[in-house]
Amino acid sequence: MQIKGIEIDFDFLDADNVEKFENEAKKVVEKSKIEQKEITYSQALKMECEIVEDFIDNVFGKGVSKKIFKGKKNLKEHIEVFQEIADEKNNAQQDLQNLYNQYLPKQEK
Repeated sequence: MQIKGIEIDFDFLDADNVEKFENEAKKVVEKSKIEQKEITYSQALKMECEIVEDFIDNVFGKGVSKKIFKGKKNLKEHIEVFQEIADEKNNAQQDLQNLYNQYLPKQEK
């Protein structure tokens, strides 16, 4: 799969890969819910970017987020990449379901 032109060796139909993805996605949700008192807007942006970067590095390998974002802390870009990854996972699941449907016997109504 590719993310922003970076080739990443990852298969959303491999159970171990998907397990890693699911566990890290849960962490993103948990970390994003943590309330930070008295932080600036820029600190909040950086914190959210770091959550996405940690997710990417933990799922795809250390240093991958640096290749993708090149050190920039643009939250919109980070969220778009996160959405791109989620879409890739959903597409892989749909492709697999389509394959199953092709070979499963049709049920009569």
